[in-house]
Amino acid sequence: MKKLVLAASILAASAMSASAADLAARPYTKAPAPAVVAYDWSGFYVGLHAGYASSDPRFDFATIGHYNNAVGDSFGFNANGFMGGGHAGYNWQASNFVFGLEGSISYTDLTGRAISPFFPASDTFRTKQEWIATVTPRLGVTSGAWLFYVKGGVAFTELRTRIQDLADYNERSESKTGWTVGGGVEWMVAPNWIVGVEGNYYDFGHCCGGLSFNRSLATNAVLASNSNHSTRFDDWSVLGRVSYKFGNPVVAKY
Repeated sequence: MKKLVLAASILAASAMSASAADLAARPYTKAPAPAVVAYDWSGFYVGLHAGYASSDPRFDFATIGHYNNAVGDSFGFNANGFMGGGHAGYNWQASNFVFGLEGSISYTDLTGRAISPFFPASDTFRTKQEWIATVTPRLGVTSGAWLFYVKGGVAFTELRTRIQDLADYNERSESKTGWTVGGGVEWMVAPNWIVGVEGNYYDFGHCCGGLSFNRSLATNAVLASNSNHSTRFDDWSVLGRVSYKFGNPVVAKY
């Protein structure tokens, strides 16, 4: 019996030694870590945008004139319509921060018309903006495939105003430089493709001010009557965006 126990012990010890030797002979390989995808926002991009725009023109009268009753008379109304165009820019990314510069130009259908509060039976006020262009630096923060950003810079437009009664009119136009601020969110929905939405505010101050003489509707001749007024313009827009980014959209980190 003792011999049987001794033999079993010797066999078990031999098996354990062989197993340990076998484990030592096999190289230990660590499982590879999964790749972490980092979205690269750096590079040049171009795109299209479209949406809704709104304007709040206000006519301010400096003197008593043909279309108002008293010094300091003021009248404002709302104009809204479609806005759409193109944009292009460049982004630089440092860690989770993105710095960029973007330019845009848009067609606008901002045409407004309102009945005069001073002479409602005969007079109408009209405004029109056909385009808005911007140059804006951008600052954003990324979270995976998402970019949250703010922007602000210079804006350009052409403003047209017209006051008209049954016999004559006063029409003015001016190319105007103002400023804009806004912000939005973008999503890198597919390799090199970015979709987003943004809101913007534009301030063009007063335009088309000073004294000017009215014209006859029938003959377009200059009349003795005049109007001394300016028009205050500020606009809003909400735009959907689609952009194509050139270069590598993602970088795999291990």
